[in-house]
Amino acid sequence: MPAIIHVVEGDISTYDGDAVVNAANNHLRLGTGVAGALAKRGGGSIQAECDEFLRQHGPLPVGGAAITGGGNLRARYVIHAAAMGDVPVSPESIRSATRTALELAEEHEDISSIAFPVLGTGVGGFPFSEAARIMVEEIRAFTATDSTLDSVVFFGYTPDQAETLRRYLS
Repeated sequence: MPAIIHVVEGDISTYDGDAVVNAANNHLRLGTGVAGALAKRGGGSIQAECDEFLRQHGPLPVGGAAITGGGNLRARYVIHAAAMGDVPVSPESIRSATRTALELAEEHEDISSIAFPVLGTGVGGFPFSEAARIMVEEIRAFTATDSTLDSVVFFGYTPDQAETLRRYLS
């Protein structure tokens, strides 16, 4: 059965589910925007795990993803989806980071619900509407058959963002 995909308006760091996706850079620095909100609410353990990942593996490829614990978040995991970093955000990096985050979630049997921000649109500067369209297409295609995910939530921080996401889902 395909995952239920829906939209929530608000702060993604408050998500109460299995995993939340961080709009990451490929060096896993939790600075501002979504990453900053997750770091502030989740505590220093998230950045510490990112730093350990970097020591062991080096930077992620742009379009890649890594997983850490959720620290003090309600979500047990943070999946860091790197749509930007050493190269600028592009449609391909958004699509790849979205897909890689979904694949990483499915590798963990205890993840059945996941929340996404729209990747690459804050610091990355990619147009929100275009990024939202790309992500909706990718998530729908990924979850259409044999997905272990039951629920995918898109977070729009503002009413306009949430409405844009709802339009693409309808």
